[in-house]
Amino acid sequence: MNDNLKPQNNSEDKFSNLKDKFDNEFKQAEEKLNKEFEENLSQNFETDKRKEDIIENAESIPTFKNSYTEKLNNASQKREEALKKGSNKYIKYSSIGVEMIGSVILGGFLGNWLDKKIEIGFPLFTITLILLGLGATFTHLIMQLNADNKKEEEKRKKAQD
Repeated sequence: MNDNLKPQNNSEDKFSNLKDKFDNEFKQAEEKLNKEFEENLSQNFETDKRKEDIIENAESIPTFKNSYTEKLNNASQKREEALKKGSNKYIKYSSIGVEMIGSVILGGFLGNWLDKKIEIGFPLFTITLILLGLGATFTHLIMQLNADNKKEEEKRKKAQD
């Protein structure tokens, strides 16, 4: 028989030695990983504490949204103050022009529709409704001017007393 094919008695010993060696190396690697993990964990904990301290002590930085809304609020407050003071009367009358254009366009379309519906050869309703819209706009303008004049007179009387 060939010597290589004979069972060797010390093969079990070699296997147990290899197993013991593997177990020892595995335990050492596991201990090393645990130690590194604990070190990293403590470093992260310290870093997190530093970050929390920085966040707590940091001043709030204005964002675009905050600065934009703040500017809008300031502008609207200034506008309201100017309206209350009466220094900018023209803002009150700016809607009159839009009213006039709207009434002419609305009266024109409505009058044209009525003229076509009733089939009158002359644009009677168109002209009438445009003139009514203009009249209503001028009436509103006059009422606004009278109300402002009364307020100014009351202010003058209070200032004189």
